[in-house]
Amino acid sequence: MLAAAQRVAEVQLRYAQAGVGLAAAALAGTRQFTPMRHYPARDVRDAVAGTSFYYHAHLSRRRPEQEHGHFHLFVHDRAPVAAGKPAFFHLAGLSLDARGEPLRWFTTNRWVTGESWRPAGEVLAALPHFQVHTRGRLAPMAEWLSGMVRLFAPQLAELVAARDTALAAHVARRHRGDREAAFEDRTLDVVTECPAALAPRLAELAASQA
Repeated sequence: MLAAAQRVAEVQLRYAQAGVGLAAAALAGTRQFTPMRHYPARDVRDAVAGTSFYYHAHLSRRRPEQEHGHFHLFVHDRAPVAAGKPAFFHLAGLSLDARGEPLRWFTTNRWVTGESWRPAGEVLAALPHFQVHTRGRLAPMAEWLSGMVRLFAPQLAELVAARDTALAAHVARRHRGDREAAFEDRTLDVVTECPAALAPRLAELAASQA
Protein backbone atom coordinates (compact mmCIF):
# COMPACT_ATOMS: atom_id res chain seq x y z
CA MET A 1 0.00 0.00 0.00
CA LEU A 2 2.82 2.41 0.85
CA ALA A 3 4.56 1.53 -2.42
CA ALA A 4 1.35 2.33 -4.30
CA ALA A 5 1.07 5.69 -2.52
CA GLN A 6 4.65 6.50 -3.44
CA ARG A 7 4.05 5.50 -7.06
CA VAL A 8 0.97 7.71 -7.31
CA ALA A 9 2.75 10.69 -5.76
CA GLU A 10 5.83 10.31 -7.97
CA VAL A 11 3.80 10.22 -11.19
CA GLN A 12 1.75 13.25 -10.22
CA LEU A 13 4.91 15.14 -9.29
CA ARG A 14 6.48 14.21 -12.62
CA TYR A 15 3.50 15.62 -14.52
CA ALA A 16 3.37 18.72 -12.31
CA GLN A 17 7.04 19.46 -12.92
CA ALA A 18 6.33 19.28 -16.65
CA GLY A 19 3.42 21.70 -16.22
CA VAL A 20 0.84 19.09 -17.24
CA GLY A 21 -2.24 18.07 -15.25
CA LEU A 22 -3.46 14.48 -15.25
CA ALA A 23 -6.62 15.40 -17.16
CA ALA A 24 -4.57 16.93 -19.97
CA ALA A 25 -2.13 14.02 -19.93
CA ALA A 26 -5.01 11.58 -20.26
CA LEU A 27 -5.87 13.07 -23.67
CA ALA A 28 -2.65 11.56 -25.05
CA GLY A 29 -1.54 14.71 -26.84
CA THR A 30 -4.91 15.57 -28.38
CA ARG A 31 -5.93 19.22 -28.06
CA GLN A 32 -9.63 18.77 -28.83
CA PHE A 33 -11.59 16.85 -26.18
CA THR A 34 -14.62 15.35 -27.91
CA PRO A 35 -17.38 13.77 -25.77
CA MET A 36 -17.71 9.97 -26.08
CA ARG A 37 -14.43 9.61 -27.97
CA HIS A 38 -11.88 7.28 -26.40
CA TYR A 39 -8.45 8.61 -25.42
CA PRO A 40 -6.34 7.08 -26.77
CA ALA A 41 -8.43 6.03 -29.76
CA ARG A 42 -7.45 2.35 -29.48
CA ASP A 43 -7.42 2.31 -25.67
CA VAL A 44 -4.39 1.27 -23.61
CA ARG A 45 -4.19 -2.49 -23.26
CA ASP A 46 -1.72 -4.71 -21.46
CA ALA A 47 -1.97 -8.06 -23.23
CA VAL A 48 0.21 -9.80 -20.66
CA ALA A 49 -1.78 -8.66 -17.63
CA GLY A 50 -5.09 -8.81 -19.47
CA THR A 51 -6.08 -5.26 -18.52
CA SER A 52 -6.97 -2.03 -20.29
CA PHE A 53 -8.22 1.51 -19.81
CA TYR A 54 -9.36 4.59 -21.69
CA TYR A 55 -10.40 8.14 -20.80
CA HIS A 56 -13.50 9.93 -22.04
CA ALA A 57 -16.45 12.11 -21.04
CA HIS A 58 -20.19 12.14 -21.54
CA LEU A 59 -23.33 13.50 -19.94
CA SER A 60 -24.94 11.72 -17.01
CA ARG A 61 -27.39 12.83 -14.35
CA ARG A 62 -24.92 11.40 -11.82
CA ARG A 63 -21.91 13.25 -13.23
CA PRO A 64 -20.39 15.76 -10.78
CA GLU A 65 -20.48 19.33 -12.04
CA GLN A 66 -16.70 19.67 -11.74
CA GLU A 67 -15.89 16.46 -13.59
CA HIS A 68 -13.67 16.87 -16.65
CA GLY A 69 -13.75 13.21 -17.71
CA HIS A 70 -13.19 9.73 -16.39
CA PHE A 71 -11.24 6.53 -16.89
CA HIS A 72 -12.83 3.14 -17.39
CA LEU A 73 -10.69 0.24 -16.17
CA PHE A 74 -11.19 -3.28 -17.53
CA VAL A 75 -10.05 -6.86 -17.03
CA HIS A 76 -10.01 -9.18 -20.04
CA ASP A 77 -10.70 -12.90 -20.07
CA ARG A 78 -7.75 -15.17 -20.66
CA ALA A 79 -9.85 -18.26 -21.43
CA PRO A 80 -12.16 -18.50 -24.47
CA VAL A 81 -15.68 -17.19 -23.92
CA ALA A 82 -18.98 -18.07 -25.53
CA ALA A 83 -19.60 -16.72 -29.02
CA GLY A 84 -21.11 -13.25 -28.94
CA LYS A 85 -20.24 -12.68 -25.29
CA PRO A 86 -17.92 -9.76 -24.47
CA ALA A 87 -14.52 -10.96 -23.31
CA PHE A 88 -13.99 -8.30 -20.65
CA PHE A 89 -15.55 -6.87 -17.53
CA HIS A 90 -15.50 -3.43 -15.91
CA LEU A 91 -13.41 -3.07 -12.76
CA ALA A 92 -14.27 0.55 -11.92
CA GLY A 93 -14.40 4.09 -13.21
CA LEU A 94 -12.31 7.00 -11.92
CA SER A 95 -13.22 10.62 -12.64
CA LEU A 96 -10.98 13.70 -12.63
CA ASP A 97 -11.61 17.41 -12.42
CA ALA A 98 -10.14 19.84 -14.96
CA ARG A 99 -6.92 20.14 -12.93
CA GLY A 100 -6.54 16.37 -12.98
CA GLU A 101 -7.39 15.79 -9.32
CA PRO A 102 -9.27 12.52 -8.65
CA LEU A 103 -12.91 13.08 -7.74
CA ARG A 104 -14.69 9.76 -7.36
CA TRP A 105 -14.60 6.05 -8.02
CA PHE A 106 -17.75 4.54 -9.47
CA THR A 107 -19.29 1.36 -10.82
CA THR A 108 -21.60 1.21 -13.80
CA ASN A 109 -24.54 -0.74 -15.13
CA ARG A 110 -23.75 -3.32 -17.80
CA TRP A 111 -25.06 -1.33 -20.77
CA VAL A 112 -22.64 1.55 -20.10
CA THR A 113 -19.52 -0.35 -21.20
CA GLY A 114 -21.02 -3.41 -22.92
CA GLU A 115 -19.12 -5.66 -20.54
CA SER A 116 -19.69 -9.26 -19.62
CA TRP A 117 -21.29 -8.81 -16.20
CA ARG A 118 -19.49 -10.57 -13.37
CA PRO A 119 -20.66 -10.94 -9.78
CA ALA A 120 -18.80 -8.99 -7.12
CA GLY A 121 -16.76 -12.02 -6.07
CA GLU A 122 -15.13 -12.35 -9.48
CA VAL A 123 -14.43 -8.63 -9.74
CA LEU A 124 -12.91 -8.57 -6.27
CA ALA A 125 -10.70 -11.55 -7.11
CA ALA A 126 -9.21 -9.53 -9.97
CA LEU A 127 -8.75 -6.35 -7.94
CA PRO A 128 -5.40 -7.18 -6.23
CA HIS A 129 -3.85 -8.18 -9.57
CA PHE A 130 -4.83 -5.12 -11.59
CA GLN A 131 -1.79 -3.64 -13.32
CA VAL A 132 -1.39 -1.92 -16.67
CA HIS A 133 2.05 -1.72 -18.27
CA THR A 134 2.56 0.12 -21.54
CA ARG A 135 5.15 2.13 -23.44
CA GLY A 136 5.07 5.65 -24.78
CA ARG A 137 3.55 8.84 -23.47
CA LEU A 138 0.81 7.10 -21.48
CA ALA A 139 3.18 4.81 -19.57
CA PRO A 140 3.18 7.12 -16.50
CA MET A 141 -0.61 7.30 -16.64
CA ALA A 142 -0.84 3.51 -16.67
CA GLU A 143 1.51 3.42 -13.69
CA TRP A 144 -0.58 6.02 -11.85
CA LEU A 145 -3.85 4.16 -12.43
CA SER A 146 -2.32 0.89 -11.29
CA GLY A 147 -1.15 2.62 -8.11
CA MET A 148 -4.55 4.25 -7.53
CA VAL A 149 -6.31 0.88 -7.71
CA ARG A 150 -3.92 -0.55 -5.14
CA LEU A 151 -4.14 2.51 -2.90
CA PHE A 152 -7.95 2.50 -2.88
CA ALA A 153 -8.39 -1.27 -2.86
CA PRO A 154 -10.42 -1.35 0.40
CA GLN A 155 -12.79 1.34 -0.88
CA LEU A 156 -13.13 -0.38 -4.25
CA ALA A 157 -13.94 -3.70 -2.59
CA GLU A 158 -16.80 -2.06 -0.68
CA LEU A 159 -17.94 -0.22 -3.80
CA VAL A 160 -18.18 -3.38 -5.92
CA ALA A 161 -19.99 -5.31 -3.20
CA ALA A 162 -22.45 -2.43 -2.80
CA ARG A 163 -22.95 -2.43 -6.58
CA ASP A 164 -24.46 -5.91 -6.54
CA THR A 165 -26.69 -5.06 -3.57
CA ALA A 166 -27.92 -1.88 -5.25
CA LEU A 167 -28.55 -3.63 -8.55
CA ALA A 168 -30.50 -6.43 -6.86
CA ALA A 169 -32.70 -3.83 -5.18
CA HIS A 170 -33.20 -2.08 -8.52
CA VAL A 171 -34.17 -5.35 -10.20
CA ALA A 172 -36.77 -6.08 -7.53
CA ARG A 173 -38.11 -2.53 -7.35
CA ARG A 174 -38.23 -1.53 -11.02
CA HIS A 175 -38.07 -4.69 -13.12
CA ARG A 176 -40.02 -7.40 -11.25
CA GLY A 177 -36.99 -9.66 -11.00
CA ASP A 178 -35.90 -9.29 -14.65
CA ARG A 179 -32.11 -8.82 -14.42
CA GLU A 180 -31.66 -8.50 -18.18
CA ALA A 181 -34.09 -5.59 -18.29
CA ALA A 182 -32.26 -3.94 -15.41
CA PHE A 183 -28.88 -4.38 -17.13
CA GLU A 184 -30.24 -2.41 -20.12
CA ASP A 185 -32.07 0.24 -18.10
CA ARG A 186 -30.82 3.57 -19.46
CA THR A 187 -32.06 5.38 -16.37
CA LEU A 188 -29.39 3.58 -14.33
CA ASP A 189 -25.82 4.28 -15.43
CA VAL A 190 -23.74 4.84 -12.28
CA VAL A 191 -24.69 2.22 -9.69
CA THR A 192 -22.37 3.07 -6.76
CA GLU A 193 -19.73 5.72 -6.10
CA CYS A 194 -17.33 6.92 -3.43
CA PRO A 195 -14.78 9.75 -3.07
CA ALA A 196 -11.34 9.34 -4.64
CA ALA A 197 -9.69 12.35 -3.00
CA LEU A 198 -6.01 11.62 -2.52
CA ALA A 199 -5.15 13.80 0.48
CA PRO A 200 -7.64 12.16 2.89
CA ARG A 201 -6.65 8.69 1.69
CA LEU A 202 -2.95 9.37 2.18
CA ALA A 203 -3.64 10.83 5.62
CA GLU A 204 -5.66 7.75 6.52
CA LEU A 205 -2.86 5.49 5.33
CA ALA A 206 -0.26 7.45 7.28
CA ALA A 207 -2.34 7.21 10.43
CA SER A 208 -2.70 3.47 10.04
CA GLN A 209 1.08 3.13 9.79
CA ALA A 210 1.80 5.30 12.83
